[in-house]
Amino acid sequence: MEHETPTAWPVRRRMPDLQTLDALARTAVLAAVARLRSLRDVFAGRFLEMIRQHVPGYGVLSDEEIRASARRFMDILISELSSLRIPDAALREVLGDYAVERAARGLPLDVLAIGYQLGSREMLALLDEVAIDVGLPPDLLLAVHDSTWEFSNEASAVFARVRHDLALERAHFDAERRSAFAGGVLGGTFPAERVNQDAHLFGLAPRTPHVALAARAVSDDDADTIRRAIASAVRVPADRLLLAQVGAVLGFIAPKAPESVASHLVAVGPSLPLDQLHTGFTEAVLVLETARHFSMSGVVRLSDLGPRPLVLSDAPTADDLSERHLAALDAAGRSSSEIEETARTYLECDQDVREAARRLAVHPNTVRYRVRRFQELTGLELRRTEDLVTSWWLLNRRRH
Repeated sequence: MEHETPTAWPVRRRMPDLQTLDALARTAVLAAVARLRSLRDVFAGRFLEMIRQHVPGYGVLSDEEIRASARRFMDILISELSSLRIPDAALREVLGDYAVERAARGLPLDVLAIGYQLGSREMLALLDEVAIDVGLPPDLLLAVHDSTWEFSNEASAVFARVRHDLALERAHFDAERRSAFAGGVLGGTFPAERVNQDAHLFGLAPRTPHVALAARAVSDDDADTIRRAIASAVRVPADRLLLAQVGAVLGFIAPKAPESVASHLVAVGPSLPLDQLHTGFTEAVLVLETARHFSMSGVVRLSDLGPRPLVLSDAPTADDLSERHLAALDAAGRSSSEIEETARTYLECDQDVREAARRLAVHPNTVRYRVRRFQELTGLELRRTEDLVTSWWLLNRRRH
């Protein structure tokens, strides 16, 4: 089987050293430089006409701004030609600054790259005309062409890098603004007037009910995972879901409550208008902290907690009741922890002896004995409603 001969690409012509040129060639270079300087306005006019006809994205710039740009880059070509110097890092820096300046004026940088390439083509066409008139050596003219086109490609890369950097900067700034707004709404530090005024900047309708969500993250990566999970659950693009770190808690502003968020604990507040959402977030934080203490997971609302939030409140009352009812239990020696755990599990199982025995991996009679001892030591009769509630509250509070 015959092998095809690989394509032999032509070697790029390198700029010669000006000092190595003979007198005739140096004279032609100097003449070309002088002629190009005299044609700066001609080139600027041609470039303007071409841009206006073929690149509508330049509409954000005035005619004079476009002509000034053309003259500026004609000066660069003249400078390179006058010394036969190839474009260097300094010119790349100039292009980077120019790209930032034009982006600030509203010119898309992909449009700028097209303009630069068209300008390079028009500039070289003008150089070809001048080269004929002044007798510029063909090899030297081709070297200028190669150098200019190579740098035109580099310029496109410079513009692309600047576009990428600016996009990251804008995204970071946008994320900071979104986070500040979410933090102000959820933390209640923004007055209602500001909330309602700024809501549309973030695609929110002020009077439309939203839901405050609360979660905890152990790292930035974990926070991003939770954000994406919530965004998927409420069908919102992840980068548009408003969130902020409010104290130790991650707060979210969502259009609705998620039905489920796999493997994460997410607390849900009530649905409220934006200027009242801070009260919903306060509730969501209470739900979150309570659910964490009870090792709950998934999406949790206040209605899912029953009396559990009471376990975390009223410390003086808990201390008094503990002293009154649990002191004798604590003095029961090694068996006190088994009796306490059994009584708590028995209550969690709605006083189902067999289910409690299954969870504890003991015989049902063992459960009955320990529950009886709990009642004897504490003086709390679990068949009485008040004593049952007191027992559940004290045991769960001691647990956490």
